[in-house]
Amino acid sequence: MISLSLKISLIVIFFSSTLLLAHTGVKNEDVMKRMNLMKSMAENSKILGKMLKKKIPFDLEQAKNSLIEISNLSKSTPSVFEKMAMDPKSESKMIIWEEFDNFRDLSNMLADDTLSAAKNLSDFEGLKPALLKTAAGCKGCHSRYRE
Repeated sequence: MISLSLKISLIVIFFSSTLLLAHTGVKNEDVMKRMNLMKSMAENSKILGKMLKKKIPFDLEQAKNSLIEISNLSKSTPSVFEKMAMDPKSESKMIIWEEFDNFRDLSNMLADDTLSAAKNLSDFEGLKPALLKTAAGCKGCHSRYRE
């Protein structure tokens, strides 16, 4: 059976690696803005994943800052999707704009959850639940609204 830490790591690696490959050849400026926002979110998640796997030392302040940044980026996500824009490299599904209120609500929930996790994080033991909550929020949106 795969450990919970390994599952979290695989989710973070999957999202960050697909984002890096997706940027090549994007022509639509609005799509590129969305991709850059998601890339920043993945980079912050990757920091938390590395701390959890003990690839880098746990740094409470850096972990909180990464969670706060994910929260800020999540709050900004609906604004970069307000304009329906597509590109052959885009992984966004058209259903985003059909269900924009739900999309916005999921993004805001992730923002609230990660901000709360940042405020409540006090030690290494709290990192795993914070990252699990973050990964679940990302997956909830990606499973419905991303190719």
